[in-house]
Amino acid sequence: MDRQVKVGVIGLGAMGKNHARIYFELPEVELVGVADVNYGLAQSLAVRYHAKPFNDYQKLLEQDLDAVSIAVPTSLHKEVAMNAAHAGVSMLVEKPIAGTVASAKEIIKAAQENNAKLMVGHVERFNPVTPIIKKEIENDGVSLIEVTRIGPFPPRVKDVGVVTDLATHDIDLIRYLTGSEFSKIYSLTSRSLAQHEDAAILLFEMANGVLARVTVNWLTPFKVREITVATKEKFIKASLIDQKVTEYSKYKENDSYLVKELNVPFREPLKLELQAFIDSIRNNTELLISGADGLRALEVAGRCLKQQE
Repeated sequence: MDRQVKVGVIGLGAMGKNHARIYFELPEVELVGVADVNYGLAQSLAVRYHAKPFNDYQKLLEQDLDAVSIAVPTSLHKEVAMNAAHAGVSMLVEKPIAGTVASAKEIIKAAQENNAKLMVGHVERFNPVTPIIKKEIENDGVSLIEVTRIGPFPPRVKDVGVVTDLATHDIDLIRYLTGSEFSKIYSLTSRSLAQHEDAAILLFEMANGVLARVTVNWLTPFKVREITVATKEKFIKASLIDQKVTEYSKYKENDSYLVKELNVPFREPLKLELQAFIDSIRNNTELLISGADGLRALEVAGRCLKQQE
């Protein structure tokens, strides 16, 4: 594709606003329009990014688009994604892919039948920290991965709890880093502030023997996004927010540790994700995160919640 990729954004909450900004910044993209039920918001962003405003997203889908970002509440993912698929428009659906496994499967099927590309927005795959960790632990005998994703309650999220909204990030991340599927799943959840669960501890054993723990909550007054990996030869600690990676290597002589800060080129993960999405459309190449990947993360999250019923 030699011309600019024609793109729209549906849903202009915190994530949707960033999608619109980044598309506007990418030279190979024409941001055709933005849609939100809050028409005033759509108008203000349309003026800022030289696009057309819509309060009916289906009108946006009629604008001869190549692709669209879907950043509406999770409960609306199926409806919007199905309409995008039937319009033959490729889409990036913010995670989780849908509210239920059945809905996710319908979206995937519709995209396939209408030859529409479907990518799921598991943005931590594009965090510059992630490929560095993956490279450092390859063939190094990983024993344990632990992820902490905690912070204050987000008023924007009303239709799902922390397992579906937060832990799906880390379920996908663990699957990607280990290159393995989930063999055993254990979970504990609690609810104190929200309609759905707002704290969870998830334990996994992967098919290749790696153990993993994910801690998520909406009870902490500050954000923490940390991942640690223990291997036979080293211990790695990383901040996904600060994009810093520290490696601890063991001296055999005196049982002390060599501490090394690994070089991480600071980049905006969402911009890397959207660039990859656009590149796939322009070059007609395979998406880095498929609908099947999004479905797998949702299935595992569902198994975690099923244990609490």
